Amino acid sequence: MTRIGTLGANTAYVNRILDIQVQMQKDQYQFTEKIKSQYYSGIATETNSLLNFENEKATVDQFLTSNTSAKTKLDTIDISLTGIEKSLKNFRDQFSNFYSGNTTDQKRVEQIQEFAFQTMQAIQTYLGESNNGEYLFAGGRVTTDPVQLGATTLTQFQTTYDGSTRTWPTTRAAQLLDSFVGRADTTKLYFNATSGTIQAADADSLAPLASTASISITNSVSNNQTFQIRSHAAMNVGGSAMAETNGAGSGSPTISYGATPTQILPAATGDLNFAFAANGNLKITPTTANSLSALSAGSTFTINGSTGNAWDGAFKVVSNTNGVVEIATDTTKAKSESILQTGATAPLSLSRNYGAATSLTTGTVTFTATPQATPPALTGSTLVTVTSAGNDLGAYSAGDTISIGGSSYHNGTFTVASASATTVSFYVNTDALRVSQFIPQSGRNDVTIDFDVGPGETNDQLIAGGGTSGNTGYGTLTFSPTGTTGERITASGGATSFLDGSGNPYPAVGQVIHLSSSTGVNDGTYKITANNGNYIEVESTLLTTESVSTADIEASSWYKGDTMQIQHRVDNDRQVDMGVYASDPAFEKAFRALGLIAQGKFGTAGGLDQNQGRISQARYLITDSLESPAAGTPPFGAELRGDISMVQQRVGFVAYEINTKTQSLKSFKGFLDTRIAQIEVVDDASAAAALLADTNALQASYQSLAKIQSLSLLNYLS
Repeated sequence: MTRIGTLGANTAYVNRILDIQVQMQKDQYQFTEKIKSQYYSGIATETNSLLNFENEKATVDQFLTSNTSAKTKLDTIDISLTGIEKSLKNFRDQFSNFYSGNTTDQKRVEQIQEFAFQTMQAIQTYLGESNNGEYLFAGGRVTTDPVQLGATTLTQFQTTYDGSTRTWPTTRAAQLLDSFVGRADTTKLYFNATSGTIQAADADSLAPLASTASISITNSVSNNQTFQIRSHAAMNVGGSAMAETNGAGSGSPTISYGATPTQILPAATGDLNFAFAANGNLKITPTTANSLSALSAGSTFTINGSTGNAWDGAFKVVSNTNGVVEIATDTTKAKSESILQTGATAPLSLSRNYGAATSLTTGTVTFTATPQATPPALTGSTLVTVTSAGNDLGAYSAGDTISIGGSSYHNGTFTVASASATTVSFYVNTDALRVSQFIPQSGRNDVTIDFDVGPGETNDQLIAGGGTSGNTGYGTLTFSPTGTTGERITASGGATSFLDGSGNPYPAVGQVIHLSSSTGVNDGTYKITANNGNYIEVESTLLTTESVSTADIEASSWYKGDTMQIQHRVDNDRQVDMGVYASDPAFEKAFRALGLIAQGKFGTAGGLDQNQGRISQARYLITDSLESPAAGTPPFGAELRGDISMVQQRVGFVAYEINTKTQSLKSFKGFLDTRIAQIEVVDDASAAAALLADTNALQASYQSLAKIQSLSLLNYLS
């Protein structure tokens, strides 16, 4: 008997076919795409693990990409370092040939100067390398070319740095000085032609400006030009540059030092004798030997009660050699501070006229430093006011001394300027820049003046008691930063002091002279601009005396980058320092050495032929930039250790770290790929078998449905 198909049976078969079709589509996707599902819902039980693995892989890929970029930068840096090293070694070899021969021959001097400048340009180019639009040697200023020498030819360079009135900076601090000291910082600037100094009302505002650096003055009335800082001048509390003397002890100069403070009395030191050092600092020699041995290098002290207060002030010890103390102005006294007083004399101690400590009310004691734009009877001083928590200071009056101990910045002894029940005020000496070539001096009879009067002529010389070519000697010399055409040297020997036996100027205008002496003070090479027989003047950049509150000071360096540390993260747990700066000691010492040689035209006062000492100075610096530390004594004081090979080693270490971490990341990525594949990748054979089975099932379903659809009531009744 033939059965009759029902609607229910037909619907069931259709649904079954649809289910098989869905499964077959899934099988086809797995077979062709090789993964279990295009949706996370298809692997619901392992979705969380897969997501974690995929996120970790994405992070690894990011690290690998950034590491590749970092490695490219390091490779570029390494190429630059190799080029710099080659350039410096090439110059060193040429320089060695130069100083082993005639170092005053014009052709040889000009050749080595040209080669020095070309080497500077080559290093500038190497340090200007960029990657992906970012300069590699500029620190955080990646859009700024890090080295800008300001000259494209040797002639331009020598026009700026003539080697005499303006010389290439000789210290790292001066080379890298990039600073703006504005009118708001200084309050007021005092230009003193007589002492050759620039002083600020704010005592410590000029402290950051390093000696041998060049500064530009703007917005003054008469001094808008470029000056070179020869040294920082020690100033007294009266605002005057301190001078040499053998009688500072004719007053009662008391030295106070330490936290208490401790006093060294005139009875212990005898007279204090002040004399200039060759670098422009003052040296104190006590009459009683070694009586200042307690003043160690780096310590601070005050002098109070010297003759006319001309040597009173706060100072720091630069060095103490066999009891002779070299000093500079201590600008920390110009700071403000607050001290919480917990007892009558603790932690702060104040005493009047070297007597017992003043009892202080517990509470806060303040020290307020105020620059005095128009101080009474003073020039450019800073006033410090001590304010107590109670009415403790009524015993003090103007002219007394106040000794301070237990403070951070103001320990020492000072002269009271004014006082009230709660306040005591005193002046502290300010810092000043000496920009004159000559330090003011008189009575010098130890100076030898050498010069040549014609081609091939040598040994033309003047000394105190006589000279060549019939000169009768100069007697003693007075050096002054002022003059008509330049700074002046005046002789005590009268109108014939600088004439030869025929009455001609000796040395003549335009002549280059060399000064040498037993002390080294004012030694150097100068060009004569005037000679009237009694005095000679030398080429200089002269100051004009004035005081202005509108002037600004700016110093600019060839290095335009910064010192921001550039770090690169190589993975989740490690980051490395990528920063290589054009200001690195290796490069800076190289630039300094090359500039020393390149500055100054041949035959001028600033030329290399006239300044032979620069040869040994440059030799040391070039060697130190290639092989630090170099043998011998640094010509400009202790140098930071660093050479090209050290920079290369740092770069190589970072590259090794990145390579090592990159290999580790690649291995970890391989592990993640395997785990991801285990979760989402389908087995080819299983996928093919499932697809075949579902294909057969679908075929059978279609056949069954066709059979059912062929059944009918007519067939059944028949």
